Amino acid sequence: MNKKTFTITMSERCFRFKPDALGPHAPRTPGVYEFVTFDAKLNPEVLYVGLAHPDTLYDALAGHLMGNRRPTKDELFAAAKDVYFDYVAQSDAASREDLVDIAAAFAAKHSPRLNSKGSPAFTGRFAEVEVVEK
Repeated sequence: MNKKTFTITMSERCFRFKPDALGPHAPRTPGVYEFVTFDAKLNPEVLYVGLAHPDTLYDALAGHLMGNRRPTKDELFAAAKDVYFDYVAQSDAASREDLVDIAAAFAAKHSPRLNSKGSPAFTGRFAEVEVVEK
């Protein structure tokens, strides 16, 4: 097994996690997303890393808002007063397994407190996975 490097571009900014933000800002494509909050100095903290596949990013985010997907809206806002979402806008991922590895690399890097330990998990196809942001 070898090392795999994925090249990604994140969304142009973080969007406040609220119902009226989903329509204009949440893509209707599969992908990787994060829930983020910011401290007083505007340093980001990733609260959760998620994978939307075969669902779309829009469907996954709506599922969190409606309480059909964990962490629920209530769990997110119990963890932080202000919650935002962002997502991988572009990547060289060619398969669902690639998206899983990108999500796992994000979770390994940020150790989000609302993900279960080891979730999402790497597919095991590569000895090491690196994500490089353009």
